[in-house]
Amino acid sequence: MAALSFLVFIVFSQQVTADMFAWFKKYDVHLSPEVRGKITFNGNPVANTKVFRELTYDKEYLDYATTNADGSFSFDEKNIRSRRPGSAFDTSKRQVLYIDHNDQRYLLWYYTTLNASEAKTLTEKMQRLQCELTQPEKTYELPNQEFPEHPHGVTGVCSLD
Repeated sequence: MAALSFLVFIVFSQQVTADMFAWFKKYDVHLSPEVRGKITFNGNPVANTKVFRELTYDKEYLDYATTNADGSFSFDEKNIRSRRPGSAFDTSKRQVLYIDHNDQRYLLWYYTTLNASEAKTLTEKMQRLQCELTQPEKTYELPNQEFPEHPHGVTGVCSLD
């Protein structure tokens, strides 16, 4: 009986120790897929203009790309390592793309989620953005392949149809 009690104590204390140090573990967090798009204003390319990308997860990551002569731009995929996904205080992830043109700020893409992994539908959409700055901002409800009961809500001037 004493041997069984000792075995239960050892197993239980190892589990408590593992749980106690789980908050030290780092997880992969997918902030943004590769982004490719084209920006126009009244059908004409918006050339040599900065497109800003703000990614937020625990802290803010800001970078920019410059459109080329035909209005095209791109960003590399962005991933980080974080302790947040294993925490009881996990935070939301936010993706924002915007451009300042003719003294006005245009929201190209705005998305927020609690999911720290990649979303296939968003990856597909973000690799072929067509953004006409004269279009009004629109909110899209996109299918969520990973969690169908929770569609993605995206807002911006880029066409996602």
